[in-house]
Amino acid sequence: MNNKCIYYVEGPCEQQLIAALKEAPERLIPGKIKVFNVVQNLIPKSQMLSIQAGTTVVLVFDTDVPQTSNLKKNLELLTRYCGKLKIIFLPQVLNLEDELVRCTDVRTAMELTKSGSVKNFKTDFCKMKTKDCRSMLERHKLDYARLWMAKTPEAFNFVENNSFQIKTL
Repeated sequence: MNNKCIYYVEGPCEQQLIAALKEAPERLIPGKIKVFNVVQNLIPKSQMLSIQAGTTVVLVFDTDVPQTSNLKKNLELLTRYCGKLKIIFLPQVLNLEDELVRCTDVRTAMELTKSGSVKNFKTDFCKMKTKDCRSMLERHKLDYARLWMAKTPEAFNFVENNSFQIKTL
């Protein structure tokens, strides 16, 4: 097995969160981050064929829309085209904002960035420097152990709860 890791994240806010958690001291194993929604889109075959055997593939996705056919197909294709992969799921129940509220000391995600709306929160969160994002999460007592551990909605019952395998707590 090699030490390669690829994170497929739903959007720029998830990219920011993963990058912040990879800052020293690392809370996640290092790896390349690709913004790609695995619930809405199929990973191109050309991209799958470039994934080396033994790579850890981490899928970060929201669970607020019970549409799972593309996610299931992506899992099937990753298994078919990529040798000896380890697939880790980081399901956000129901979305990034809910996940952050559940794991910090705030009542709304907007409190993290002092934003006036959810849309502004996303913009403000994504604009932060990675180090500043990490500091903000720590200031609001982010409980790393609770991240991505909530029970997923029924439509996502096929998703293994294995997020602990990527964390370096």
